[in-house]
Amino acid sequence: MKIGIVTDNTCNLPTDFLEKNDIGYASLYILRESKHIKAVDLCPTTFYEELKVGSYVPLTSQPSVKDFEEVYRDMLKRYDYLITLTISEKLSGTLNSARLAASIVDEKRIFTIDTKLTSFGLGFLVLELKNKIESGIYEIEQLLEYARNFYTTVKTIFSVTNIDYLYKGGRIGKAKALMGGLLNMKPILSLEEGEIIPVKNSRGINKMIKEVVNQSLARIDTLRLKKIAVIHTSNLKYGGLIIEELRNKGIHDDDIIYSLLDPVIGTHLGPDAVGVITQWE
Repeated sequence: MKIGIVTDNTCNLPTDFLEKNDIGYASLYILRESKHIKAVDLCPTTFYEELKVGSYVPLTSQPSVKDFEEVYRDMLKRYDYLITLTISEKLSGTLNSARLAASIVDEKRIFTIDTKLTSFGLGFLVLELKNKIESGIYEIEQLLEYARNFYTTVKTIFSVTNIDYLYKGGRIGKAKALMGGLLNMKPILSLEEGEIIPVKNSRGINKMIKEVVNQSLARIDTLRLKKIAVIHTSNLKYGGLIIEELRNKGIHDDDIIYSLLDPVIGTHLGPDAVGVITQWE
């Protein structure tokens, strides 16, 4: 029995890696200048530089049902079953597109999972599930159960260091954005049960950096830290400060994935966001 994996671009894994390992993916879209552009066709560095100087925040949209249909029909030529792992259903309609496509193509052979994750949290799940499939010792139901519960082993902690972008994107009101800017407050946010929630506020960059790292490394029960990724939206200074703070906590550079955040998620956080994603086992 051959089992394949399908995901979306917000997993933050390079498309050449996905293609090399025959992991199917559908791309979300970014609306720019009245055109829907696949996020995978954008250069993240250029995108974030343009976002900094732009007068508006681009819109984003989920992959179409047809996008997933095309991926499914192609991969079912090589696999008996497909497991689809998408960005959290509370953050995007991507999963709904995947479900509809599965019902059209072959819902008995295609399984869709609300991972309650995004970015490298989703990417870590893709990598772990691939390893389990390749081991050949797990039944399909065991793999599905693992995928459904994987989010409980992941922590996603981040901060939007320029609160203006939350206002531009319609996530907070103008008064709150102004107050946050005047007080130099940096919100610490977390992804919980697939939903972004506020954890606390920090005043100033240095306190924000320390709080993001401390929250990220707080042990989950008795689990051991397995993977760690530092993500940023083209602010190398803040990313570097996170790396330095992780070094102070005894984390070696070789154990850290350091990457730009996918443009779709980054659109809603702005070009000065930074975060840490950890996987525990």
